Amino acid sequence: MKDKQNITCDLLVIGAGFAGMVAAARASSLGLSTVQVGNSSNLFLVSGLFDLLGVYPVASGQVLDSPGAGFEKLFIHSPFHPYSKTGFKKVLESFDFLKSFLSSAGLDYQSNKEDNYSVLTAAGTFKPSFMVPKTFLKGCGINQGAKRLLLVDFRGLREFSAKQIANVIQDTCSQAPISESISTLTIEIPAISGTLNPMQLANLFEDDQFLKYLSKKIMPFAEKTDLVGLPAVCGLNNSLATMEKLEEMIGLDCFEIPGMPPSLPGVRLKNAFEKQLVHNQVIFLNNSKIQFHGVQKDQFVLNAATRNMDTQITTKGVILASGRFPGGGLHAKREEINETIFNLLVSQPEKRNQWYHLNFFNPKGHAINQAGLETDHTFRPVNKNKAPVFKRLYAAGSILAHNDWIRLKSGSGVSCVSSFTAVNAFYNSVFGGGDNV
Repeated sequence: MKDKQNITCDLLVIGAGFAGMVAAARASSLGLSTVQVGNSSNLFLVSGLFDLLGVYPVASGQVLDSPGAGFEKLFIHSPFHPYSKTGFKKVLESFDFLKSFLSSAGLDYQSNKEDNYSVLTAAGTFKPSFMVPKTFLKGCGINQGAKRLLLVDFRGLREFSAKQIANVIQDTCSQAPISESISTLTIEIPAISGTLNPMQLANLFEDDQFLKYLSKKIMPFAEKTDLVGLPAVCGLNNSLATMEKLEEMIGLDCFEIPGMPPSLPGVRLKNAFEKQLVHNQVIFLNNSKIQFHGVQKDQFVLNAATRNMDTQITTKGVILASGRFPGGGLHAKREEINETIFNLLVSQPEKRNQWYHLNFFNPKGHAINQAGLETDHTFRPVNKNKAPVFKRLYAAGSILAHNDWIRLKSGSGVSCVSSFTAVNAFYNSVFGGGDNV
């Protein structure tokens, strides 16, 4: 027999991906009693990079040095994109909030005013990103510089090859000075054979003896190196301090290179959110199946169930950040796409054969990638008449319609600003906080 409990709160956040975490962070920072329901394990898969708008026009693949340069064109050609509800300055404001929140949890990020960084990846390519962990910072823009680079990998660490990265850079950046000045180093760790787990390597980085061993391997390259690139496994806790300690030992600047999942920067991000949300007294219900029962006296009544516990939640408002298909926020039946909790109207192609193009690499993209919830300017889901379905139900993140976020490189920005704006709108509607909240 299951145990039962009742919880009453100001705001319920459904979802514990990036959008849900930002929503819970903003709500708790405003002093709202907050309950969050979801599973944060998907953060293990994220790179740790925060994109705002990296490519526009999408069909051309044009990489943007400055996201603001693409905003006006985006609004003209995609007037229903979520950014059209906020504008550029509100996106910047939401990122400033996020940077401050994560800093309070000991995880430092950096933005480049209003410009994108060019971030080297484990594929050897350069990715436009708006806000990056400080451990990545010194490697940003190296495709445009003349520094002598040493790329380091570890024997047994899969999906990260210093030689492969160097080869791709030399092939794709043949006109850049850096393509002629790359060295590589593979380090073998004593007493460890076979596959090397990223978490295992991150724990080693927090051992001073390992850092001394690592520095001895790197030092012979010091005279011909300005900058050392390492896989993003340089410690799980206090990774920036760990990197600074290594820099002091070798007398060279270092930076991390994001790789394939599982992602240590994603784990760091998950831990930072959870640490600060616990500090802010957010109640987290993990792996709970959520059901909506109705509205009573202007309050939502929902049930969150696990194998051992049924929790009835009574709340003044809800932020729906349940994600798309992988997160369970949307479900594709044979002929239509449904929203799974409130049965909200989903913007989608009229027929299933319009979901995809026959050519997977069609420059126009696939219509299903823009399916999602239509909302008003405060991100309240609307019905066929464009009226809000509920006064204090808001949606945020990848469940929103009209955002081809993978190709636009806009996923983090839309998640951040929609969560930030929705929570502010809820706060104002309940407490009259005004436009400055």
